[in-house]
Amino acid sequence: MFYLISAILSSFSISVLIKLNETRGVSTRIVIASSYISASLLGWAFILNTDVRSVSAETLMLGLGGAVLWPATFYLLMWGIRQYGLSLAGTVCRLSLIIPVLFAVIFLRERLTACTLLGLLAAFAAFYLFNPLGARDLNRADRRAIWFFPLLAICFGVVDLWVNLFNTIGPAPEKFIFMTLIFTFSNGFAWMDVYLQKLKPERDAVIRGLILGVPNFFATYFMMECLKSPVFQNQSAIVYTLYSVTGVALAFGAGVTIWKERVTRANVLGVFAVIAAIALLNY
Repeated sequence: MFYLISAILSSFSISVLIKLNETRGVSTRIVIASSYISASLLGWAFILNTDVRSVSAETLMLGLGGAVLWPATFYLLMWGIRQYGLSLAGTVCRLSLIIPVLFAVIFLRERLTACTLLGLLAAFAAFYLFNPLGARDLNRADRRAIWFFPLLAICFGVVDLWVNLFNTIGPAPEKFIFMTLIFTFSNGFAWMDVYLQKLKPERDAVIRGLILGVPNFFATYFMMECLKSPVFQNQSAIVYTLYSVTGVALAFGAGVTIWKERVTRANVLGVFAVIAAIALLNY
């Protein structure tokens, strides 16, 4: 349970830091690129404190695959927000929870109980109630949305299950090598994009990004450890759902208390849906 709580808090820290960056108007691209610097440096520091020096084909393949997937998914999201708005793109991203759950059921042969299924439904209800879509949001969709939204949901879902994929087929002693490969190559791709976009790396954005990289690294690490812990053995679908729904609830709470965001009746129902989801998933 320690690893799950730590993963949730790390993810929550990422949400708060990104929100703070948005309110200050700093370049998101610079922040994300800088976050990969500190995350990769943390990875190299952990590698130097282990005795593992070889890299298996599985670790290399998953590390490089993740290095392409991480920044590519982020840029997809940025494009989606520009074209369709944050509400619509954000809702699609939350539907990505289906991907790691299906992976758990089909490939890992995990069994979903009635309570787990009800917990999943309550989680999806909470996602919607915290950010309900209006007619104005839906009117922004066009023909491109037919292929873009499924692609966005799949990419986010694959990013979520990537660490579980490594836990399934990768050598456990090489976990830090796997993570470091992802962040190091993501760093290269992200700064290449900064160069192509001709963006100026402002000092404030770089510092904020370096800070963001710390919870970014540990969110991945704690999730990896949680998924293979005895407490949640063969229960990755429950882990992912608890992680997602609790993270969304904490982000909503921060929005209300820190940024004084307006609370609607749908939001209040969303809180009850979160409570129901957590209770059902822990039954």
